Amino acid sequence: MKIRFSPTTNRPYIKIKKTKYFGFKIGKLPHRFADIKKNNPIQVWYSFKGFTFVSEQEFINLYGQITIH
Repeated sequence: MKIRFSPTTNRPYIKIKKTKYFGFKIGKLPHRFADIKKNNPIQVWYSFKGFTFVSEQEFINLYGQITIH
């Protein structure tokens, strides 16, 4: 696995079996990360080389667009 960076947002990502995972530093995790009070918390993640990676599927909104926040 090789960590790549997006040319437009400079966000780290990796691809595993055609699925993209976005990387976050520990202080920059999304607000819904492991928060059970939110409607759709992010509970599946893994760490690799100092980043916490979350699947792209966690950030797709109702309109099919990727929104990372």
